[in-house]
Amino acid sequence: MAALPLMSQPRRALIIANNFFKLLLIGVFPSSLSLAICLLGAPLVAKLAIANWFVAIIVLTCFGLLSLPFLKVTLLSFQTIGWQIAGSITLMMTFTLMWFSFRFLNFSINIGNPIMWLSFLMSFSISIYAMNQWGYRFPRFRINSKVNYWWLSLAIATGLLNLGMSAGSWSHLFTRFQLIIDTHSLAAISFTILWVGIREEFMFRYLFLWPLLSIKAKSDQKKVVWATLISSGVFGLFHAEHLFSGQQLLQTGLQIFAAFGVGMLFSVITLYTGTIWITVILHLMIDLIGYPMTTSSTFAGSGMPIYLTEFIIITRVIELIVVFLILKNRNAQAAFAQTLRRIRKPNRNHDMLKEG
Repeated sequence: MAALPLMSQPRRALIIANNFFKLLLIGVFPSSLSLAICLLGAPLVAKLAIANWFVAIIVLTCFGLLSLPFLKVTLLSFQTIGWQIAGSITLMMTFTLMWFSFRFLNFSINIGNPIMWLSFLMSFSISIYAMNQWGYRFPRFRINSKVNYWWLSLAIATGLLNLGMSAGSWSHLFTRFQLIIDTHSLAAISFTILWVGIREEFMFRYLFLWPLLSIKAKSDQKKVVWATLISSGVFGLFHAEHLFSGQQLLQTGLQIFAAFGVGMLFSVITLYTGTIWITVILHLMIDLIGYPMTTSSTFAGSGMPIYLTEFIIITRVIELIVVFLILKNRNAQAAFAQTLRRIRKPNRNHDMLKEG
């Protein structure tokens, strides 16, 4: 029905509409499919008293078999960089909703549910497979050989400044500051590590940043700068979602600015070293030590302490200065060039990709 008004439109309009509906399907199909299969399996648990884990295995098997052709005709069929980014990010954000359907099989809806962890791993695996099919390499564990470790140490130290957010005041920070490690349950800490830290770095420093580096630019330096700005800007706006949970506009704006500054620094570290694993560790340290999980967010409430506001602004200015110095440093360009050469797999003509 949606396609009928487009029949008389130019081919470009049809392609955009087609990709839009693919994107919509990526967002809703996995959770809808799991819901349908779980509803079919619910009587086996409720009436026939079959073990719910056994039914869950059957459900997951059917889900996997039915998802393969779906992914082939939706996610993997995207030909342009913009749609590839949108598709992989949408998958990462919505795929794990499938595990809510397992409540109909008498599984608890909490972070201890093994189905939830399995859905996390499936979303990561599918995204990695899609990136591989599109010709992008997985981030290396080894650091670029052209890296200057003084500059890298400066960037890492700048990122570690975020640990001071938990000090509470300037007097505590400079006199008797003590780092407090998250003391919640192992499941809660694991959730923070996998779903908050690793997922965000994976999404914005790999799924988002890698394709942006395939877009043509007048020079490698401009390519790095624009990819860093765009990915960091979207990373900042990603945190605007807290407005829907009742967070105040001013606090949310400050959080967006804070995320943008961190995103700029982390993107530069990633592109300078050629790996995302340094920023993954930094992100986890900030989440688990810089502001350990509490009953309320650092940015929640009707007002924020003056210290936090001042600390965030000062540290973000420092981060942006360090980012600017590294991006403009002539010697750093060799390390950036190493990363750019390794973004795509060999024997792939990525120039044939349309930039959309």
